[in-house]
Amino acid sequence: MSDNAKPSGQPRVTIVVSPRERFGMAQRSLESIYAASDIPFDLVYVDAASPKYISAWLKTAAPVKGLKIVRVDRFVSPNEARNLGAAQAKTEFVVFIDNDVMCADGWLGALVKAADETGADVVAPLVCEGYPLHSRVHQATGTFTHDKTAFFATPPGKREFIDIMTHHGVPLAEVSDQLHRAQTDTCEFHGLMVRRSMLDKIGQLDEEMFATKEHIDFCIAVAHAGGKLVFEPSSVITYVFPTSKNPLTRDDLPYFLLRWSPVWQIRSLDHIQKKWGLKDGEYLTAYRGAENLNMRHYQGVVKPLIKKIPIVRRSWRLTQAAGRFLANHYNRKAEALAAQYEKQRAMRQQAVE
Repeated sequence: MSDNAKPSGQPRVTIVVSPRERFGMAQRSLESIYAASDIPFDLVYVDAASPKYISAWLKTAAPVKGLKIVRVDRFVSPNEARNLGAAQAKTEFVVFIDNDVMCADGWLGALVKAADETGADVVAPLVCEGYPLHSRVHQATGTFTHDKTAFFATPPGKREFIDIMTHHGVPLAEVSDQLHRAQTDTCEFHGLMVRRSMLDKIGQLDEEMFATKEHIDFCIAVAHAGGKLVFEPSSVITYVFPTSKNPLTRDDLPYFLLRWSPVWQIRSLDHIQKKWGLKDGEYLTAYRGAENLNMRHYQGVVKPLIKKIPIVRRSWRLTQAAGRFLANHYNRKAEALAAQYEKQRAMRQQAVE
């Protein structure tokens, strides 16, 4: 750990750090949180079957930084990890942040200030993506429906569902003058702040949302409870996704495969559709397609591998064939990991009963 120390004083915020899809960014991300945070905070770190070197580093860091570790000796879904962390939080606000996020200076204070000034139940930062840090928009505001009032008034099974992320992929310099504090319908779990009172009102995050659209489920639940979501562009964080220049490590691979397994994605899509009475429209149909289900594995695992094989990457046909072969190979591995997870989950539930 560096010598960066968190600000002193009585915390109003508990930061819950949980695994998103890998572990290789964990140390850089946590250092960033401490270096960039400008107000007092508690921190709970959910260490869910992290590689041994990460767990050892966290144990060394805990007494120095005063962070609390929740250790689980198995992989968990993101929502399960967030629930484990939130259960330890006693402060007015809880910040959920992934373990692959880098923070810009003042990010945390800006969230609390926005909540104080607007009365918001949830405050979302400006989320950027990739390198250079804080330079390309991942999400500003967003929505899950064209008309939120009509959404809840519409009978279940007929509710229109969309997922629009404003300015997604656009260089920040091109739109920075358009970004202002505003209400939003959606925000992502890369980083967001929620009032403890709202978490108590809606209950735990839904652990049947395994892998995708869990943020949409959360935002619909907040809206259904009458909550207010606000976007605060002066708070900036960046999600650093796996690329050929920032690849997954060997230790990352099993969790990444499970996290984005088609099994988990389909279960999540089926669950959110049934739970909120969503129409089986174009969006959900497309998301259940093989291209979308395989996208994460292809971008994070297959594509970097192909780039390492010159004879393959020089041929479009070989690239396509290798892509299909590797995608199927890793999907089978992911399916086995999902089956193992489900077996362990059933045993835990049986033990509780």
